[in-house]
Amino acid sequence: MTAEDQGIDNHRPSRHRARQRQAAPAPEPWEAVLDERMAEPPRGSPPPGDPTPADIRATARAAFATCTDDAIIAEVVNDSLDDPATDLRAVSDLAASPRYIRFHAAGLTVRVEITVRDDHRDIVGRVSPTDATDIHVRWPCGSTWHHLDESGTFAARSLPRGPVSILLHRKDGPPVSTPWMAY
Repeated sequence: MTAEDQGIDNHRPSRHRARQRQAAPAPEPWEAVLDERMAEPPRGSPPPGDPTPADIRATARAAFATCTDDAIIAEVVNDSLDDPATDLRAVSDLAASPRYIRFHAAGLTVRVEITVRDDHRDIVGRVSPTDATDIHVRWPCGSTWHHLDESGTFAARSLPRGPVSILLHRKDGPPVSTPWMAY
């Protein structure tokens, strides 16, 4: 029987065969710690067996259903929550005071005032230039339509508290949507 019949390759150097027989290197000690950390759920997350509450799932589904694929998302330019008042006021006074937000996108500027009244809120706003025709005020479980007047203003009254977004329909061009905001 020849070397070829036995499956031996005489052309390979012997050190190559020795390298094939070496065991895989031992794992570094830090790899075991990293594996343990990656297997743990993040801090503050619910236990894996606890389902998300039904009302949160319903709100998420409703908010997702209001997505408009072709809408341009407006950028928040100013928010009164980010600019603290210069005078001293109690925290309860801040919660009762109106919130002012200014958005900008695609040549449009939207100024919004949100006022909380008991368990509902009012949103009054102005769009400039008056390129938009209709405003669609959306919240997770509902929406309302408003027509802009000739000066570009609108008012949405008695809206439920929670997240809200405003979709502006324009005469020409894609609609513009504000990010979801809560107050």
